[in-house]
Amino acid sequence: MAQFVNGYINDLSAVKDNVKLRVRVLRNWMQPNTRIQATIRQKQVDKYKHQLQEGNAVTLQRYSLGEIQPKFRLLKNGLRLSFLSDTIVEKCNDFSGTMYGFDFRAFKTITNLGVEDVGQFDVIGQVIACDDLDCFDKNGKQGKKKPLTLLDAEGTEMRCTLWGAFAQQFSDFLQTCDDHSNIIAVLHLAMMKMWDGKMGIQNGYNATRLFLFGRKEAITAAEFKDVEDFRKLLLAKKSDETSEHTISISTASRYSTKEDFTTSAEMRHIVELLDIPKGTPSVIVGTIIAICEDEGWWYLGCGKCKKKVVKASDIVDLESETPKKQVGGPTEWWCSKCGEICSSLKTQFRLQVRVQDSTGTCSVSLFNDEVLSFADRSAYQLCDKYGKVSDSDFVPPEITKIVGTKYAFKIFMDKFNSTKLLPVFNVMRMSADKEIIETLHASATPFKQPNNEATSGSVPVVTPFELDSQTDDNTTPTSGKTDGKNKRPADDEAEGSMSSNGKKAAVEVKLEKDP
Repeated sequence: MAQFVNGYINDLSAVKDNVKLRVRVLRNWMQPNTRIQATIRQKQVDKYKHQLQEGNAVTLQRYSLGEIQPKFRLLKNGLRLSFLSDTIVEKCNDFSGTMYGFDFRAFKTITNLGVEDVGQFDVIGQVIACDDLDCFDKNGKQGKKKPLTLLDAEGTEMRCTLWGAFAQQFSDFLQTCDDHSNIIAVLHLAMMKMWDGKMGIQNGYNATRLFLFGRKEAITAAEFKDVEDFRKLLLAKKSDETSEHTISISTASRYSTKEDFTTSAEMRHIVELLDIPKGTPSVIVGTIIAICEDEGWWYLGCGKCKKKVVKASDIVDLESETPKKQVGGPTEWWCSKCGEICSSLKTQFRLQVRVQDSTGTCSVSLFNDEVLSFADRSAYQLCDKYGKVSDSDFVPPEITKIVGTKYAFKIFMDKFNSTKLLPVFNVMRMSADKEIIETLHASATPFKQPNNEATSGSVPVVTPFELDSQTDDNTTPTSGKTDGKNKRPADDEAEGSMSSNGKKAAVEVKLEKDP
């Protein structure tokens, strides 16, 4: 005669139905050491729901095990436990498992995959980047989205997207957290998601929990002992760091940039940059000596593609019948890249700075991710903070603090910027990490000065970069007119567009003749 025997989820099989399980209920899913998905039919919910409150430890007898289809599978375990009409649920007083049973997955086991894996899992990481909360409207339905970048104990970065209530939960936490560079996130029962050819994670439709902690404060709750161990590991790693660079809420993190700087592009001196073909990446090391204030520091972009938007009322449909019709109303915004009215908007950073090394000076454009890496606040937050400042040339101190700082830059010249009167390079990556900078200096080819190097009795050689640096306040000459040659890099200007820079008269560069 069969008898019930004590066991765990690992002991289950389709040929056994006499295992007396010891489990703890997690979001109405079961787990002790390993997990199994359980289902209660609607007509039996009232019978068992008071015994299956989240956090309860129970024993189960008389249940059925079936195969769960991939479409409905939340866990990798292919079995589903179903409650029967005579299933017995009793309180378990000697349950030894932890409250949440965290089983954190290394980021590399996720990011190295080319196909989304079945099942949900736990992840823990330090938040090193986050975008603005994106409140969008899709097919008439309101939604929220919050993209993050997480870093695990092995130094691997991974993209994480929070949706709906989880996105709002993270944004609310930012409002109460003083130090945004020291946030630990735990996503309990997350799921994989491939995006732009890269594997990342997001919250699931059911069961997922999000826990957020500050890295500086000890976590004393027993159920989060694994999180406290991770926090201590991060602190130990930080104490071993030789760099003074601190992590910021930005996707422009130093943790994945060393290889980019040292192996994927050639180290150059600034004076050599005009000799490089357009589109070819180069690496330079230089000090930011000025911010081009008249170029502005933010713009209003499309929530989908980040392209700068203009008021839809300023766009005329040339193909419509006479008289020509406006594309949209005064409160709508048009994206020329998407070719449609924007359903969501995002305030984006775009900053032009002057960089100098021992050979010359050049202008480079920093975009949203790069500015986030040192500003510690999003463009939206800074616009909200300084919105009442009337000075059109005002740049927040959170940004101006970078003046005088040495960085390694990975840059390139695109087709649009090559048409400008004076060259402007786009920044792909930047880092203030001393180890990276020293490595680049060691690998750099010494620059040979020309034979006609200026002395007290000779005329100096003037390059286009020196002409650039002779303009007022070390800023790049610009015009408020919307001709094709003076558009802002990567974003077309228009009178109806929203940005932090106003119209400026062009600065004419003149060289005085020798008397």
